[in-house]
Amino acid sequence: MSFNSKNKPIGAYFLMSLYLVMLLILIYRNKLLVLETDLTTSMILTPNTTSKLYKSARLTRNQDSSNQQIYEMNGLVYFESREVKNQPLVVVTDLAEITVFDAILTIESNSKETIVRVAEGLVELTQNRDNYKGNRTPLNIKPSQIGIIKANTRGAIKTINKDPNFLAWANQKLFFQNTSLGDVASIMERVYGYQFKFIDNTASKCLLSRSYEKKTPKEIAESISNIFGFDYQIVNRTIIYEGSCL
Repeated sequence: MSFNSKNKPIGAYFLMSLYLVMLLILIYRNKLLVLETDLTTSMILTPNTTSKLYKSARLTRNQDSSNQQIYEMNGLVYFESREVKNQPLVVVTDLAEITVFDAILTIESNSKETIVRVAEGLVELTQNRDNYKGNRTPLNIKPSQIGIIKANTRGAIKTINKDPNFLAWANQKLFFQNTSLGDVASIMERVYGYQFKFIDNTASKCLLSRSYEKKTPKEIAESISNIFGFDYQIVNRTIIYEGSCL
């Protein structure tokens, strides 16, 4: 009994040390992954709503709205909201007021326009009641639609969203269908902050059909290299390709 009692603390310390080592490894690995997508900042707004801010976007709670979930924003922000109808999420920009219940969407806002892109659910878009003195007519925005309110114009505009990668900066899910590598380069820069450089300028016209989910820039760069037979290297945040498919 005395032998076991003496070794109990040793065993406990060993297990605790092992747990700490594993935790440090996970933190280190996650840190490396975060460095690949460090253009975004994640926020938990409520138990039912999360968001991601792109680059220097701003999102703050309206302190005067104790009975409502009202947030003010500027820049580009992703929202995934599962709120109930009697307490929706309300997002206010300089020009617009967006009411969200159960939806996934992005809102892009500056002083000239507010753009709402819906991936899932239904979103209500109208003018900012404090800055617009005319009649406010709500406009419902559905999946694959875009709602736009511009400065010095009446009402909201609704159009079709033809960009399959509009959420890519937030979820790292990329879809390319006969997409030129020049356009792929633009999307990679937006999502990861990586630039493409083509030694042969004609390579930017090569067409890529492939999807990627939660891949690092290096993994995507290597995939493109294998598809087209390019040589490549990564210098800082620039992917340099040598070769052409034309």
